Amino acid sequence: MEAKLQTHAEVNLNAIQNNGLAIKALVGKQLIAVVKADAYGHGAIPVSKALHTIANMFAVATVQEGIELREAGIQAPIFILFSPLPELATEIVAFDLTAAVDNLDFAQRLNQEIAKQPKHNSNERIKIHIDVNTGLNRCGVHYTQVSKFLTELRELQGLKVAGIFTHFATADEEDKSFAHIQIERFASILPNVSDIPMKHVANSAAALAIPESHFDAVRPGISLYGIYPANEKPIQLQPALTWKARVGWVDSIEAGEGVSYGLMYKAPSRTRVAGIQVGFEDGYPRALSNIGEVLIGGFRRPIVGRVCMDMMVVGLETSDKISVGDEVVLIGKQDNEEITIYEIAEKANTIPYQILTNIGKRVKRIYS
Repeated sequence: MEAKLQTHAEVNLNAIQNNGLAIKALVGKQLIAVVKADAYGHGAIPVSKALHTIANMFAVATVQEGIELREAGIQAPIFILFSPLPELATEIVAFDLTAAVDNLDFAQRLNQEIAKQPKHNSNERIKIHIDVNTGLNRCGVHYTQVSKFLTELRELQGLKVAGIFTHFATADEEDKSFAHIQIERFASILPNVSDIPMKHVANSAAALAIPESHFDAVRPGISLYGIYPANEKPIQLQPALTWKARVGWVDSIEAGEGVSYGLMYKAPSRTRVAGIQVGFEDGYPRALSNIGEVLIGGFRRPIVGRVCMDMMVVGLETSDKISVGDEVVLIGKQDNEEITIYEIAEKANTIPYQILTNIGKRVKRIYS
């Protein structure tokens, strides 16, 4: 199959399983596996199936992401990380999703919907988690208003408050002082919510570096896929994704000739070049034009000229024995060389999250 593909990504599900087990062993708490954004580009359905005996719950960003997992046969609890729009209450109840709640309008709509669903009887309730704003200031009930909000929620008989949580703002930074302020703010509400069974705060960075944040469960995302979110590396994570492409053209250009749109690269002398069948439509960063590198024939070779929508060009050495169809590694290992996602992200002036989630659907995922 790989030989027929211009570009593909190989996803190692065993690595993701091992990462999940390592994180769970480190924290000794329940694991909420974050599989939003198609599992950070790795494939939400295969990843969720691979983690079904390891994760206690799966977390997504949208109702549609949750429905896709349900329709694929995922039976574990599925948690929506952000309070959805009220008009999505019908789908949340119908697909037995657990929603974050930070406003009364949405909670009331959920309460109305639970009674309409034939599969639910009068004794059943829909589970929700209260989203608390402790300083990230993008969503959530302000931590000083949680008691009042909880009193209002408890009047809605169709809802069960099964969890309460917050989002960190700076857990991945070297200075953890504000993260500790957020933990203190979250902890200040706990005496009033002792009956809520699950308290969770820690993202990947906090799970790996801030033990005080672990509470009842942790919510790793990027670390499940073998990427460290910060400098702390208390466990060995295994990168799960390797991105490959193919050589589509090989030729030589004369001294002074340019390459690709804008001719921003000019050959200093007669130069062998290879066209690679991948581009920014596939998610490869255009920002790496003329500065990125790939692995080809076991060696690093520079990208020359602009990265195009469907192609890019790399410079070769005269000694390189490269032919059409040869493998090119964009992220990962080839022989004794490796290009890491950290390197790619740094050169593109972005973060590994964006590199992974930008890898497009045209890049077929192949699982092992």
